[in-house]
Order: sequence, then structure tokens, then C-alpha cells
Amino acid sequence: MKNTESGQKHQTDWFSKTLAGLTAGLAIAFVCVGFYVWYGPGTLPDGDKTQFAMWLVTPIWLLILASVYLFSSGKRAWTVLISVGVLLYSSFFLLRSLA
Repeated sequence: MKNTESGQKHQTDWFSKTLAGLTAGLAIAFVCVGFYVWYGPGTLPDGDKTQFAMWLVTPIWLLILASVYLFSSGKRAWTVLISVGVLLYSSFFLLRSLA
């Protein structure tokens, strides 16, 4: 553990943070793109929209993966990312059932 300037302990468990970003981050990226595909502009059979959605996964996933190292611990990263993922997937399926 390292001490930061504010005196808090900062854990450097990069392996756990990386796994959280790779797995939970990918799930979050998929659901974000799912929101765009189902509720964004344009129609679903439109080829341009699906092609754009396919390429949109990677930047979202990499943004999450890069920002996961800002968490103070791997456990905190897993907790936050899984909570966000559950919240987003629950919202997505709830909206799909209402539509």
C-alpha cells in the first residue's frame, strides 16, 4: 500500500482492477450500446446503426478499463462496476418489457 498526499492508503492491486475492468467493463459497454441500439435515433434494421454500434463497444470498454485504476482498491472497483452493471441491465430489461 502507498500513502497518498491526503494520508489515505492506496492499494495497488492492479490485477484485480484489471480483471474488473475487463469483465464488468465489457458488460457495461454492451448494455450502453444496447441502450443506443434500442432507444437511439434511427431504426434497428438500418445497417449503418448496427455497424456504428459494433464499433462503439471498444471505446466505451477502453474508457472503463482505463478509469478502473482510479479506484482505491480492487474490491471497490468490482463493487462499483458490478453495481453499475446490475443497475443498467435492470433498467434496460425493465424498459424493454414496458415497450
